[in-house]
Amino acid sequence: MLPTLPISRPLAAPAPAGVPGGAELAPPLLVGEHFVAALSFLVAGGAGLVLCADHLALGAFYVPRVAAVVHLFTIGWITLSIFGALCQFLPVAVGRPLASYAVAHLSFASLSLGASLMVAGLFVGSRPLLLSGAAGLSLAFLTFGGNLAVTLFGAKERGLTFWALVGATAAIFVTPAYGVALALQVHDGGLADPFATIGRHAHVAIIGFVLMVMVGVAHRLMPMFLLVHGVSARPGWAALGLYFTAAVLLALPWGGDRVALVAGVLALAGVGAMVVQAAAYYRHRTRRAIDPGMTLAAAGLVGLVVAAALAPFALSRGVTAPRLLSAYFTVLLGSISLFIAGHYYKIVPFLVWNHRFGPLLGKVKVPKVAELYSERLARADAALLVLGLVTLALGVALGSVAVTRAGAVAFTAGALLEVVILARVARTKVATSP
Repeated sequence: MLPTLPISRPLAAPAPAGVPGGAELAPPLLVGEHFVAALSFLVAGGAGLVLCADHLALGAFYVPRVAAVVHLFTIGWITLSIFGALCQFLPVAVGRPLASYAVAHLSFASLSLGASLMVAGLFVGSRPLLLSGAAGLSLAFLTFGGNLAVTLFGAKERGLTFWALVGATAAIFVTPAYGVALALQVHDGGLADPFATIGRHAHVAIIGFVLMVMVGVAHRLMPMFLLVHGVSARPGWAALGLYFTAAVLLALPWGGDRVALVAGVLALAGVGAMVVQAAAYYRHRTRRAIDPGMTLAAAGLVGLVVAAALAPFALSRGVTAPRLLSAYFTVLLGSISLFIAGHYYKIVPFLVWNHRFGPLLGKVKVPKVAELYSERLARADAALLVLGLVTLALGVALGSVAVTRAGAVAFTAGALLEVVILARVARTKVATSP
């Protein structure tokens, strides 16, 4: 149990190490609301996997309820997590806080509500709910993208992280266009090839937004978390260029299968470069023991390699091999989820420590960041999440409902356990005395 630490008067928390020029950090409420909502969507997504295990085992990715579960993960969990993390770490990444916190609250509300409405619309088959959700999501992406663009325009530090976020910002504006087209297709049949649109929509979002943010943020956070110095960033730059080019090619409304093939090859090379960069961080770390958070992040990177190996077979066969295609997306989204879940174990305790114990540093004895949660319990959680994803993917690939549901249950249990652990961290308090 953590000690209760007395404090006689409020003190200003020092800026965390690595924040250039003591740049302003985001209000805890802004980051907290993103993370709480994102974790709620993660648990809801896990429950959705359990409910839809029979459809997943058949490879029925086109069923609206499966699409609803996919959006619980892609928008509710992954995107909200990224938005929240960027709100907090832009001062570290580019030396400048987010341009407008008010707009960030608006984009948060629009994204949360829009995702909820879209998921509800897909589950019950309601066109008004579906289109209302699509409108809310479009507003969220446009407002957050504009906010991020204004922030980056005034940034002084323009290294790898800056350019990764510039590319991701462009993808933020492109992604809703495909999303709205798909929302219309569900009811109106307005697209000649809906599955091609689904593929482009998914991969523009994942490659152009998610993976580029992962490259840029990991460039700053992984060396800090692993205590790494002097590692070349060339593989990271290569990954950035490859991802950006692939996303641009996929976003173009022409070119057909040939352009998509070139984009796919570039994206696969980008995954390879990103993993090489991450492996260099792990190999040259000063901190020899790998904590649960970085263990989960490493598992996510391994999963991305597996997804990259599956991609050529799954995407070339497409709807003729629905279980393989479903297994590919399961591994891809699940691996990204593991990577993000691992960073929650680093970011949330750090934020709580900085807010609650930072003012006491040098005044009284304070716990270390890692002491805010049980490492043993966190390792059990990491094992549950990884086991759940592996079992889920195998169940989908084999077409076994029982194995798929068992994997979904294990993954959901891991998600719930992470929520419990992080909730206990967030409730850590310092007693005050007059």
